[in-house]
Amino acid sequence: MQDHLPSRSRRQRINRRLRYLYLSAAQWRRQVPVWIAAILIGLVAYVFARGSHWSHDLFFKAYDASPYWSLLITPAGLALAIWIMQRFFPSSAGGGIPQSIAALEPGMHKLREYCFTLKAAFGKVLLTLIGISSGATFGYEGPIVQVGAAIKYSLNRKAAQRHDGAARSFILAGGAAGVAAAFNAPLAGIVFAIEEMGRAFDMRASSTILLSVIVAGLTTFAINGNYNYFGIVHVAMDSKQAWLAIPVCGVVGGLIGGLACRVLLALSSRLPGPLHGWRIRYPVRFAAGCGLALAVIGIISHGSTFGTGYFRARDIIEGHGAALQDYGVLKLISMFVSHISAVPGGMFAPSLAVGAGFGLNMSQLMPFLPQTMVVLLGMVGFFAGMTRAPMTGFVIVMEMTDTSGMIIPLMATALVAASVSRLVARRALYEGQVRLFLPQWQAKAGQIDQPAART
Repeated sequence: MQDHLPSRSRRQRINRRLRYLYLSAAQWRRQVPVWIAAILIGLVAYVFARGSHWSHDLFFKAYDASPYWSLLITPAGLALAIWIMQRFFPSSAGGGIPQSIAALEPGMHKLREYCFTLKAAFGKVLLTLIGISSGATFGYEGPIVQVGAAIKYSLNRKAAQRHDGAARSFILAGGAAGVAAAFNAPLAGIVFAIEEMGRAFDMRASSTILLSVIVAGLTTFAINGNYNYFGIVHVAMDSKQAWLAIPVCGVVGGLIGGLACRVLLALSSRLPGPLHGWRIRYPVRFAAGCGLALAVIGIISHGSTFGTGYFRARDIIEGHGAALQDYGVLKLISMFVSHISAVPGGMFAPSLAVGAGFGLNMSQLMPFLPQTMVVLLGMVGFFAGMTRAPMTGFVIVMEMTDTSGMIIPLMATALVAASVSRLVARRALYEGQVRLFLPQWQAKAGQIDQPAART
């Protein structure tokens, strides 16, 4: 009897080890789709970024041949984007961020299945690039949030359908990875997920977010190398006078950004006069009309307002913005017009470009300070004022320009701007857009269910 005890104990130990190995292997198998999705997000972000620059260059080749080509290209491009969206990709409508935030709410299973598919992600990329190639004021950084969330959700659909918490984790992680890969700013991706999408943030999702951001970032790094979105900026606040720029840029950026937020939410809710009815009844023709307005603004500004604003903002940061005194105002108007066209596109990069334009104006009020420093503070001030996301604002500007030495001034300006913005706009931009989107989605969800009910 005693001779059998060692063998029984040995079998138990072997069984425990085999069970541990099986559970470990099962856990690794569950992680494989997470890794694959993060790699795909990095690849798509790289393609999206290169496509955005290629689309921008394509438009300006036609513009350089003759500025009046824009009177044809911009209206036709926006009209084409709306026609394609309504015909083939209705789930790709919108900027991407409000849809992603709304999908984090409890009970949004239908919305997730509708907006977070690979088809919707493909449509988002295609339509945004059409908008950019038409010269409209769009960026790809907002749409990449929905694209990243769609890739992550689609490749982990079974787990997401079983657990609501897992679905939210995948959407959060996909959105964060998309921002990180698009800007080459991993910290900004994490901060964005917590700050902008933080109402549904679950600490259990932190490991998924970190893993997705790291893998997506490494993927773009392997393809494109280490780069800074707006280049490397060498600037510091050395003198006591320089600290005067913080309250000036914070207050001005907060006021203008808050007003911009209020206008955007008002335009999202209802257009003034007969424009609202025209957009509903004739969406393709209305988009063409918006394109014509954008072309006129672009010609008046000698082409500076066309596109995402990336190159103009970089020129201003590098001190080459002598001819861009009216850029902030005109770019802001073009951002409004692009938004009401209903063509999918983001406002991340355009808002930073608008902030750079107003930063240039503020630097002229303080000629005794380095222009680049004031421009950076203007960028973060307007962004934080419009989005009321101060942490995302200062982190994203710091990472995109490699100005870690400016972190305290950037942080202070962002906080001042976000506080001032509350005096002007009742709600933050994306919070307000989510409130407007949810009733529209509920109506659409009812329409989607009707055919199924009849059968």
